[in-house]
Amino acid sequence: FGVMLRRPQRSTQGVSSAASDVYKRQIIFGILLFEKIQAADKEQWKSRTIYQLMTDRFARSDDSKEDCKDLSKYCGGTWKGITKNLDYIQGMGFDAIWISPAVKNLEPGYHGYWASDFEKVNEHFGTEEDLKELIRECHKRNIYVMLDVVANHVGPVNFDFEKINPFNNKEHYHDFCIINADDFKNNQWRVENCRLANLPDLKQENPYVEKYLLEWISKTVEKFGFDGMRVDTVPEVPKPFWYKWKEASKCFTMGEIFDDRLDYVNGYIGPLESALNYPVFFPIRQTWQGMNSFWGLHERLMQEEQIFGKKMDYMGLFFNNHDNERFLHVNYNIPRFKGAIAFIMLYKGIPIFYYGDEQGFKGANDPWCREALWPHMDTNSELYQYVEKIIIFRKTHTIWNKPFYFIYQDDHLYAFSRAEVMIVFSNADNYQQTKTLEKVPYPDAVSYTHLT
Repeated sequence: FGVMLRRPQRSTQGVSSAASDVYKRQIIFGILLFEKIQAADKEQWKSRTIYQLMTDRFARSDDSKEDCKDLSKYCGGTWKGITKNLDYIQGMGFDAIWISPAVKNLEPGYHGYWASDFEKVNEHFGTEEDLKELIRECHKRNIYVMLDVVANHVGPVNFDFEKINPFNNKEHYHDFCIINADDFKNNQWRVENCRLANLPDLKQENPYVEKYLLEWISKTVEKFGFDGMRVDTVPEVPKPFWYKWKEASKCFTMGEIFDDRLDYVNGYIGPLESALNYPVFFPIRQTWQGMNSFWGLHERLMQEEQIFGKKMDYMGLFFNNHDNERFLHVNYNIPRFKGAIAFIMLYKGIPIFYYGDEQGFKGANDPWCREALWPHMDTNSELYQYVEKIIIFRKTHTIWNKPFYFIYQDDHLYAFSRAEVMIVFSNADNYQQTKTLEKVPYPDAVSYTHLT
């Protein structure tokens, strides 16, 4: 894809240079003071570019380069390992990270989604002080930290609830039933009251369970200084609880609603501040991975405009994650892969980039899409440097603050603008096209950059 830049028009209005400098210093002081007393809000998160990593798979404390032998168990990644390798993340331009759930898990819960003790951190990842040090070092670098959290279920203990702290009584859980695949479309009650993958389902309507969870998330954010959270399994919990959770957390909340229905996903933006944009996750993959016509993607984006509107600016935009086979597993096509990367960086939303994509990882479904990164941290790789280039471009033009204007689309070409920048995508291989774009809003266009 490529971009066209329009020469910016400089305003002659406003205050003098000296007065402007004083005004800017006052604003900067005010922002710094505000951030001291309150976690980042959605407007601040809108400007961020998130690097999603799995704590167990990113980096080891001992600098080992030995690969993981069994991806279904712990591989050795730690919070100290992340702290020691922040240069690797920041070198690409990322200014936010999303880390795995931090509470103690049942073995072998390397992923963090099998909580066993909400009062302790996962000892495989390190100590409380290790986690605090990671967050302190991130904040020194102006990197936000997003914690993955789970309030729907605990680890797979079947009915042996004594293994869970503090939810050690059957009264803390819904009666036994298991969610069926067709329940997600047809039976919301079962989605909220039955077990997902036979994981004991917490009963949020129980006063003790609700009170504990709300106090726990409030203390966790305050104790460690998290800037935001990704909330797991959101539709599996009734919406009234999420309103209370959002208030208790006092930080930015982005929910996982693993569903492509626009109205369904939209129904959880309000209970939480934002959501992962799963409705466009699938069309992005189909467009670049399978070379489907841009018509399908365009139609879905226009539908999102109608349903989500301004909310799109705060939704997580992504095409790879830990729950799906990697893009390159299906089609190892680097030019198209680059196009998908550029799209999530430059369209509406908060870009979320999955660790290992910068090294061309191509794992299949879980756990094969959760590879160890430490043997492959190559800052000279083609994709690492490409990601750096795209993020620099995103930040240089403050894309997140620029108005969006649709320009053109056909089967293999898609174009839109963000103020002075026109962005043109293609998903065709070795396909030369000549097009006359009549709606281009740049009569004074002065340069063209090919970024792939």
